[in-house]
Amino acid sequence: MVEFAIIANIFFVLVFTCMEFARMNMIRNLSQDAAYFAARHAIVPGATAAEAEAAAAEVMDMMTTTGYSVEVNELNEDSPVVEVTVKVDFNQIALFAPLFLPNATIESTAQMKTERYDGYYHQ
Repeated sequence: MVEFAIIANIFFVLVFTCMEFARMNMIRNLSQDAAYFAARHAIVPGATAAEAEAAAAEVMDMMTTTGYSVEVNELNEDSPVVEVTVKVDFNQIALFAPLFLPNATIESTAQMKTERYDGYYHQ
């Protein structure tokens, strides 16, 4: 019983740390996917920044509905690129963040050339 009392603390800290870093990796992958899918959605002619933000939110909402923000550059028919950035405040979504990852922020950016060209708008 004494051995368990000594080792249990270390064991539980190790287990919770592994869980937290696994969750951080899942959130990192999800934010990358959200930025990518939002940029893919916004590269087509006529797409808006609001539609890109909604596409990113749809992906992020698969795992968390709070603690993230989506930024999209201004889009118009002359925009050469679409850049979507998803920022996740890990303190707001983590299970044990104050213990293992204080003030961690995950940021993912996707940048793609748009499919907008003059011939499309002047036909």
